[in-house]
Amino acid sequence: MWLRSSVLVLVVALPSVAAAQPSNLDTIIDSDAGTISADGSEQTAVLASTESAQRPEAPAPPLSQPPATPGQSLAAKATLARWFELQNATLNLRYRYVDTSAGRVTTSQLQHRETLRGRAKFDSSGRYALNFGIFTGVRFSSGWDNTGWGINDAQKNLAFKALYASAQPWKGVEAQVGGLYIVRGESTEITTYDEDGYITGERITVRRPDALFFDEISATSAYFVGGTTPDAVPVRKRFPKFKNQNYKHYLLDKKIGKRAAVSTDYTHEAGRTTWRQGIRLKMHESRVIDSVILEAYERTEGDPHRGFAITIDKTLTQSLSMNGGYASIDPNYGPLNADRFNIGNRAFIMTTYTFSPQLLASFFITTAVGNNGALPQKTLSNAVVTYNVVPLLKRSGLF
Repeated sequence: MWLRSSVLVLVVALPSVAAAQPSNLDTIIDSDAGTISADGSEQTAVLASTESAQRPEAPAPPLSQPPATPGQSLAAKATLARWFELQNATLNLRYRYVDTSAGRVTTSQLQHRETLRGRAKFDSSGRYALNFGIFTGVRFSSGWDNTGWGINDAQKNLAFKALYASAQPWKGVEAQVGGLYIVRGESTEITTYDEDGYITGERITVRRPDALFFDEISATSAYFVGGTTPDAVPVRKRFPKFKNQNYKHYLLDKKIGKRAAVSTDYTHEAGRTTWRQGIRLKMHESRVIDSVILEAYERTEGDPHRGFAITIDKTLTQSLSMNGGYASIDPNYGPLNADRFNIGNRAFIMTTYTFSPQLLASFFITTAVGNNGALPQKTLSNAVVTYNVVPLLKRSGLF
């Protein structure tokens, strides 16, 4: 309850300028239903009086308007930037192949993914904002939909997975309330939760290393639901369960100079308690690898078990990079971590080629090694093409 009270105090501290602005939240949420105006009203034509109707008609306006001047374009861009910040917009296509330890092919499919992240700012500096994330995907651990090309049925799903208010009343202190992203510290989605995952609740984050030693301290209380169905994907379906908070997360993160960072966190999620640790090391001088990530978890309550992962990164050229490693995830972890890995003892490698700031391609493959039981994913491969729409939108002069 203390966390809820603290978040409420921080969020209601919105400046008066925010209160004076009309909210477009209803318009956003109802956009799927075809809502056009924010208040649902319709414009009605006013009939002219008989006397007015008898007046000569005004000259018709010119068929085309003069083009906007550079000054007008800059003014429009400044106005949009004052109220809106575009953070991410991508179009993605991938071919995915999966077979089980029994040799059955469960996925051979062309899939698509669309992402859009941004925020509406209530003040010019963005200290108070409404943040949103719109994504494809039909379950907690996936942001991809099937096309009709493959062995499975096509899927169509686009929803607000994140929608939350944020407030930064003091430097280095932020409160968030609503449909949130998941915080991982220095760990990755291999030993935590898939990057497409979500929670619904409240969080306080403090980034004041000058006063509190740690670079980041966060406390989260939320409603957590995993699952492999689309039932809880849209945030509007999770908001009614906001008070059913079954997820507690506390994290400490510390940067050590410019070469290392470490984090540890405690998570209590739907009756399971898990401790996690992550270490990132930069090792450019070795000339063999650029960086390494070591991460581990220990589940101490709710079927105790442990696991770990090690990932090595290397940039080969200005355009080509590679990473690979080994992961061991216990069989009862559940479909919560990266859907590329799932469970088991696995070796993996990925190559990424950047054609331009807008376009990149990657290939990822993982296979089970050593002793494993029955696995839903023995071998998995993804061939992905990603187009970053943000540079194109910025060239339009609007962002």
